[in-house]
Amino acid sequence: MEQFFGYARELLEQGRAVEVEPYGEDSLYDLLNQFQDDVPFYLELACKASGPVLEVGCGSGRVLQHLAKAGIHVVGLDASPYMLQEAAKRVRGLTNVQLVEGDMRTFSLPQKFDLIIMPYCTLIYTKNDEERRAVFERCFSHLKPGGVLAFDFVAGEVELGEGLPYLALQGTHPFTGEILIHTVQEKGLAPDLRLLNQVSFRIPEDAPAIITVHASLEAVCRSDLIVELLQEIGFSVRGIYSDHTLTPYDGGDSCLVVAER
Repeated sequence: MEQFFGYARELLEQGRAVEVEPYGEDSLYDLLNQFQDDVPFYLELACKASGPVLEVGCGSGRVLQHLAKAGIHVVGLDASPYMLQEAAKRVRGLTNVQLVEGDMRTFSLPQKFDLIIMPYCTLIYTKNDEERRAVFERCFSHLKPGGVLAFDFVAGEVELGEGLPYLALQGTHPFTGEILIHTVQEKGLAPDLRLLNQVSFRIPEDAPAIITVHASLEAVCRSDLIVELLQEIGFSVRGIYSDHTLTPYDGGDSCLVVAER
C-alpha cells in the first residue's frame, strides 16, 4: 500500500520534504497533544489500586508522570525508544517507575498488576480484531484476579476517500524558537481504517526551513465488538462511557471502557 498521498506525496516527489518516523526525534507529539482531561480519571483508578499499575502505550509519559509523582508504582510500556527517553526525563529521580520497550500485542512481563490502563486511544494502532484480541489477551494474563483494565478508543466510522489537509498546529517552539506549522490529511481506506499523512514545517530563525512528513495507519472499532472481544477472553465489563467523567456511552466517536479480570 502506498503510504503517502496528496500534499505529502507531492512534497516528497519534489524533493522538498524528508520522511521521518512518527514517534522519532523529529516528532512534535508533545506539542500537538496537550490533552489532560483524562488524567484525573486514570489517577483516581491508580490510587484505588492496591498494587502496581501498568500503562500500555505510555508514550512520553503524559499520564504516567502524574501516577509516578503521586507515589504509585507504575510500569510504562511503549514501542518507541525515543518516546521512552522522553518519558524518562519526566520522571527523572523517581524510583517507583519502570520503563519497558515492547509491543502491546506481544509483551511479556515478570509481574502481574492490579490495574492496566491504555489512555489516549492507544488501540488505534491495532488494525483488526486479531490484533485487538492479542492486546486484550496480554492484558488479561498480566492482571491479578479482580484486576481492572481501563482504556479509551475511537468508536466512530471512517469516511472513505481523501479529505482536505487541515491545520493541527501553528506557533513558535517554546525551546528552539522555530516557527512551527503542522498539517494533517486523512484518507479513509475502509469504514474502520484510515491513513494519516502529517506534514511539519519547521522554520528556524537563521537557517533554511525543514519540511518533514510521516504516515500512520489508524483504526476505529464499534463498541459492541470491543465488548464481545473482552468477554470472549474472560473479562467482565464494568461500564461503557462517553468521556472520563463517566457519562453513559451514547454511541458517539469517543468511548471509554472499564473491565475486570
